[in-house]
Amino acid sequence: MEIIVNEWLPEYLRPDADANNNDSADKFVKAWLDRCDKVVIRTNSPFASKFYTYMNKSGGYPACKKRFEVLFHLFLDSERTVKVDECDIKELPDVLAKIVPDDDMYLIELWYANKDRIILTTDSKLKDRLKNVPDLNICLLSDFLKEYCI
Repeated sequence: MEIIVNEWLPEYLRPDADANNNDSADKFVKAWLDRCDKVVIRTNSPFASKFYTYMNKSGGYPACKKRFEVLFHLFLDSERTVKVDECDIKELPDVLAKIVPDDDMYLIELWYANKDRIILTTDSKLKDRLKNVPDLNICLLSDFLKEYCI
């Protein structure tokens, strides 16, 4: 399985994140490591930007810094991560582009480049907004973890 994650992951790894959010991020990463799945990230995206920002700010928090360093190395591992560059992105059909919020466009473009991927989000409004898009597999993190972490 190829899983597209958005900004919830770096947000949930921050040292000042809610303990439940830290726990959800840890559960996801552990389950991802236990499986042969891949995380899909776009090299130039809001996700990448937040990840590097929070990783650089985590220096004063050893446990947080360790989490970010582990993920950083996993993101460099082609066995665990699919990195998508701008040249690999396909233009979305107008009908789809019109319903996708600008700040989430990169997620839908990642999915559209390979429709076998699943988008993992915490944004229920996004999920509801895209519920009628054929073949789109978008799942809320809380629902996903119930099945994924068995």
